[in-house]
Amino acid sequence: MKLSAIFGFLGLLLMVHSYNSFAGIECQTAFGEKSFVIEDGRISFNKEDASGVSRAISSVSGDSVRTHTKHLGFTKTLYIDGNKHRINVQNTNEFSDVNDYLSITSPKGHQMTYPLSCHSV
Repeated sequence: MKLSAIFGFLGLLLMVHSYNSFAGIECQTAFGEKSFVIEDGRISFNKEDASGVSRAISSVSGDSVRTHTKHLGFTKTLYIDGNKHRINVQNTNEFSDVNDYLSITSPKGHQMTYPLSCHSV
């Protein structure tokens, strides 16, 4: 009886871990001004050209991204062109335009905060 309880508990832990992990998340601001994809510790910012083709304009690897994992979400902090970018996703299982945001702070301390629309990819 004890051995089956241990295996059951380990199976439950594995299921919860796989449920909370993600392959990738794609996010964009309300009017598509900022768009990026988070995959395997790499963040790629995208820009759409006049013909509607999206391409990566800036990509940051996991080494230069600080990640603070929360219960169901995360906060990632990185620097691009001297600006501090802070990406906050409250819950990776249930994305929210209210709780998920991108905050960009200039070297002079000016801050812009954008609500994010995210989905799993």
